[in-house]
Amino acid sequence: MNAEQRAAECEAEGDMTGARYWRHVKDVVDAAPELGPEQLSRLRVLVQLADESNVTAA
Repeated sequence: MNAEQRAAECEAEGDMTGARYWRHVKDVVDAAPELGPEQLSRLRVLVQLADESNVTAA
C-alpha cells in the first residue's frame, strides 16, 4: 500500500487529518533525490537484516 492509497483510505473513513498526513508523506518522498548505488546497497542490507530479525522473533 502506498501513501496515496492510505490517504484515500483515510478519506473513505472520514479522517481528513490522516489523509493530509499521507499526502504530505507522498509529497516529501516525491521531492527527495534519487538514491545512489551505495545508499541502495546499504538499504538492501538493512531491509535484509530487518526481515531476518522478524523471522527469528516469530
